[in-house]
Amino acid sequence: MKNTFKAKGYLHYKSIEVDHFSKLLLAKEFEKLEKDPFAPTHTQRFRRYGNALILPWEKDLKPIWLPTVRDNIGQELSGYDQGGNNPEHQSIRYFNALSQEAKSTQYLNDLIVDDYQLTFGLENAYLPIYVGVHFVKLRSTHADQLGISSPNCFHQDGEPFTFAHLFYRSNNIEGGENFIASPQERNKRLDEVNNYNIYQKFTLRQASESFAVHDPAVSHYVSPIRKIDQGTNAEAGERWMILIDFSLTKQKI
Repeated sequence: MKNTFKAKGYLHYKSIEVDHFSKLLLAKEFEKLEKDPFAPTHTQRFRRYGNALILPWEKDLKPIWLPTVRDNIGQELSGYDQGGNNPEHQSIRYFNALSQEAKSTQYLNDLIVDDYQLTFGLENAYLPIYVGVHFVKLRSTHADQLGISSPNCFHQDGEPFTFAHLFYRSNNIEGGENFIASPQERNKRLDEVNNYNIYQKFTLRQASESFAVHDPAVSHYVSPIRKIDQGTNAEAGERWMILIDFSLTKQKI
């Protein structure tokens, strides 16, 4: 699978299964996600974030979770810097931090290591590998109210590798279609992209269905979700994702 990833610059695959205990605990985490403070007011996007290090020279690979910071009301936060790769946000953003309970689950820690082992070119690094972990929930409460990802265009993330894992998708939504394209389509909306430059499109529907991108090789985009009208069904439509990215760290003296 790693050879395919190297050759194509992306993967669409099934990742490791979640154990029962982790599934229950992480479902509670998703239910508690706070509104993304950087989301447009008209969209319902919820997010928490955590960051960690992996020491590539260690035999027993595991994420070493970094401490959080607190705001002036005592809320724990973790900072995320996407550099200039998100046209909607140019500087560091602080999100509500993942809970210690979520960060301690066997599944999440195993998933991070499993993802890392699919990367290439990082294993001989002499400095720690930086790991970013986003829990993102999109919600649509009616057909006219979309759940929109950020950025809402083809983009590159700025980290060498990003992995996206579906945790849950309700059966009353449409959309959430993933597109993988040439890097030259970066910062374009779907209707602006040359179709010949779209390498693959797919929709994650089953838990643990995943995709990965090697950032220099491709750009990518996910379409908004929309609730399907089901008559008297008042439940909101939702899509829950775990996003994991890996970057080299730098030494500053």
